[in-house]
Amino acid sequence: MTDFKKKLFAGILGSALLLTASQVFARPMPPPPMHMDQAQFAENIGGWVKHLSEVYGVDKAQIESALNSGVHIHDVQQALILSKLSGKNFSDVLAMKTDWPQVAEKLGVKREQVEEFHRQQMLEMLAHNSGVDTKTAESLLKDGYKPKDITIAGKIAQAAGKDIKSVLGKRKINNTWSDVAKSFGVDIRKFMPKHEQPPIE
Repeated sequence: MTDFKKKLFAGILGSALLLTASQVFARPMPPPPMHMDQAQFAENIGGWVKHLSEVYGVDKAQIESALNSGVHIHDVQQALILSKLSGKNFSDVLAMKTDWPQVAEKLGVKREQVEEFHRQQMLEMLAHNSGVDTKTAESLLKDGYKPKDITIAGKIAQAAGKDIKSVLGKRKINNTWSDVAKSFGVDIRKFMPKHEQPPIE
């Protein structure tokens, strides 16, 4: 995995995935899945533009043009979301920018559609990082497991060739994820960020 993708996944897991559904969905327009400022975005603008283009199905040139004209990344993402959900041209939606919930209303995009879009994005990212399918990821969330725990358990399960549920079952109140990894013969340091290396609580 490239350094850019590592930063991408870490950033999303560190923000959107660690929010509860109620925290995200309590807002009129849920925040974009990637919480960053312009400086963070500028560190790898090419990578972000490519990612946004792939996720929202909008030509990279349109996204780059908007950003280069000074439009904030958060506004670009809101326009991308509403464009995707309404079927309208991205540039036309971006030109409507005033208050985004009002724009959504004008486009006939319901709050529930936006919520479902973010929920699916979260599930897809969680599934990608944990190595399970989206249905399994959703089921584990409903069972009360936290996104971070699902991700770590999934990585251990992949490395050990085990089922993720058997790994989750090993995590107890009196041990750490490092202990769980060792019990499966897995070196957790191979896939965990240095600042989280053992013990992982």
